[in-house]
Amino acid sequence: MQTAHNIYKVIVLLSTYNGEKYLQEQLESLIAQEGVKVDILVRDDGSKDSTTAILNEWQERGLLKWYSTTNVGCCKSFISLLETADDGAYYAYCDQDDVWLPNKLKLSMEKMVATETENPGKPIIIHTDMNVVDENLNIIHESFWRSSGLRPDILKTFPYLCTCNSVNGCTIVMNSEARKLILDKYVEQETIIHDVISALTVAYHGGIIDYIDVPTMLYRQHSNNVVGAMQYNKLQAIKERIGNIGRVFRKNMDTFKGANKIGKISIFSYIYHKIKYLIIR
Repeated sequence: MQTAHNIYKVIVLLSTYNGEKYLQEQLESLIAQEGVKVDILVRDDGSKDSTTAILNEWQERGLLKWYSTTNVGCCKSFISLLETADDGAYYAYCDQDDVWLPNKLKLSMEKMVATETENPGKPIIIHTDMNVVDENLNIIHESFWRSSGLRPDILKTFPYLCTCNSVNGCTIVMNSEARKLILDKYVEQETIIHDVISALTVAYHGGIIDYIDVPTMLYRQHSNNVVGAMQYNKLQAIKERIGNIGRVFRKNMDTFKGANKIGKISIFSYIYHKIKYLIIR
């Protein structure tokens, strides 16, 4: 949705769970976004700490809206947020423990508008790189993609995204066509999470996965991360795969089965793209 003076409305979808330690800092970074109109919608997943008290305070100030039902886990919580959000806007997934740089949504929306202009009516996801930081926001790696050995220029199609996901949920901005598609095609499963489901669904059904090779947020690493950053080394990665071949095989089979609940890829294509990506990355 475009408002006056080319200001775009982005609904930030934030799922919280026992997030009292870092939540205030993240919320401050959301309302500090430049060049966009930000609405914050929060679903709490059954917090036992002071998270809901923080959300109540922010809601009383008119800075966000929040709701809670039962504990359903990260993936279902984000899908619930997608369902609950208003129609006709742009949407951004958000984690509770990071910090967004002030130009995060502005840069993503500039890329989104350019991509929509070239691909009218298409479902589109835009994602970005991140700075990896410690608990105190000291930079560990300037680039999550490069430290993790990710190639978003390659990981844009369904076969490649099946074998390796570079679309981190906390960086995603999607248009309303992508939101409708994800909700329409959503199949509940345990093996892959909301950001992977979103990217695979859009890619499989003819949508666009595009990216900005710029860090737009501080990706905080701490002991309670659901998903964290890892330093990538090609030789070390190959050794670990050989040394843990049974675990690697089971993990890949789970991913393969999960991907086939969203689209269709043969085991031969999956293995081909997996090996090819491991070589060229």
